[in-house]
Amino acid sequence: MKKPILEKLETFKKELQLLKKEVTAVTTRAINRKSIRDRANAIADIWVEDLRSHLEYKAKLQANIIETTASDMKQLHVLSRPNNLKTSYLKVIDRTLKKFDDRFVLPIKQSAEEVEDIFDLQKLVPGLSDPEESDYLKEAVECAQSGHRRAAIVMGWCALVDKIQKKIIRVGLNQFNATSTKLKGQTSGKFKRWNKEFSVSTLSELQTVFDTDLIVVLEGMGLLDGNEAERLETCFQYRNHSAHPGEAPIADPNVVAFFSDINAIVLQNPKFNS
Repeated sequence: MKKPILEKLETFKKELQLLKKEVTAVTTRAINRKSIRDRANAIADIWVEDLRSHLEYKAKLQANIIETTASDMKQLHVLSRPNNLKTSYLKVIDRTLKKFDDRFVLPIKQSAEEVEDIFDLQKLVPGLSDPEESDYLKEAVECAQSGHRRAAIVMGWCALVDKIQKKIIRVGLNQFNATSTKLKGQTSGKFKRWNKEFSVSTLSELQTVFDTDLIVVLEGMGLLDGNEAERLETCFQYRNHSAHPGEAPIADPNVVAFFSDINAIVLQNPKFNS
C-alpha cells in the first residue's frame, strides 16, 4: 500500500514544481498559455482521482491536511481557466509544496503496513524501533501464524501495556497521578463516574494499575482520543477472551483486527515513541 501512494505523491510533487517553474517564468500579469493551464488542470486531477481517497481513508492523514489541499486543488482547477492571475497560481502552489514531505510523505513512511490476513502480520514487526519490542512482537506473530491465536493476543497485549508504561515513565508519574486526580474531580461529562486516584512513584507500582484504568488516564492525558480508547478497550476484551477458557471464538479476522489496532494506536504511534 505504501509504495504506490508514495510514488503518486512524488509525481504530484514534481508536477507542482514544474508548474511553479513555468508560472514563475511568465512575464505577464495573467496566465493564458494553454500548456501551463493544462498542466495545472492535470495536477488537480491527480489529487482528485489518484490521491485524495488513498490519503484520507488508507493512509489516514490528518483531516486538516486533506481539507486544505482539497480546497487548493479545487482552486487550481478554477485557475486553469484562461486569464487568471500569476500570483494566484503561485500562492496555491507554494501552500501545497510547503513542508510537503513532512505533511504527506513522512506520516506514510512511519505508518504500519496494511494488514489483510494473518500472514501479513509480519509486516508490523519492522516498524518497531526497539529491538526488544521487535523480537517480542515477532514471537507473538509467529504464535498467530502457527495457529496459537489466543497466545498471540495475550503476548500482543503485554507488548502494548509495556509500551504504555514506558511512555508514562517518560512523561512523568507526577503527570499520571495528577491526571487521575483531575478526572476524579469531574462532575460532568465522560469521566463524571470515574472515582479512582493514583499516587504511584515507581514502575513497579505503575505495573499494579489495572489495564483499563491506564487507558482512561491516557485519554485524560491526551495520549489517546475517545475512539482510540474505545478500540483499546475492545482489544482488552479480546485479551480476556484469549486468557480465560470460554466459547467465544478467536478466529483469524479477530487476530488481524487486534494486532492492527494495537499497532496503529500504540506500538507504532509517534506519540508513544517520543
